[in-house]
Amino acid sequence: MAGAKHTTTMNVPLEALWEVITNYEEYPEFVEGLQSLTVTKVDGKHTYADYVVSMFGKKIKYSVKHTETPKKGLKWTMTEGEFFKSNDGSWELAADGDDAVEATYSVDVGFPLLVPKSVVNTLTGTQLPKMMKAFEDRAKAKAQKPAKAKAKKAPAKEAAAPAKKATKGTKK
Repeated sequence: MAGAKHTTTMNVPLEALWEVITNYEEYPEFVEGLQSLTVTKVDGKHTYADYVVSMFGKKIKYSVKHTETPKKGLKWTMTEGEFFKSNDGSWELAADGDDAVEATYSVDVGFPLLVPKSVVNTLTGTQLPKMMKAFEDRAKAKAQKPAKAKAKKAPAKEAAAPAKKATKGTKK
């Protein structure tokens, strides 16, 4: 079994990061190597999903059961798969003020063969921090969207109001 764990402080509000972590079907938009993800069932705090990843030059399919503890973290366990023996992990989250989160991502993957130490080192040293940065960047973008949307909508409403008055005036 190959395991990896990484902890970092993300400069995003906890709510924004939680939204990104639990919006599983958007993962393929920003998680490198993830070709598709389909949520198959939601049952209370459990979400079941089918993943297709590109790894070692292969397309690998597996299914996962996510168990959520809102705004504190989530755990997952593989329920079936065609390559991995197992795939279990977690996100642990702790607010660090209003706009920061201490996030810990852990994963243990059972491979059908011995995995070279260089592959594990690449996972822990490069890929894991890169993947966590992708989640942080996505959460930052989500946190900023409402402010940008309001700023763009305000002038449009003002411009639309005079047009309505002009239309009414020409009908008389």
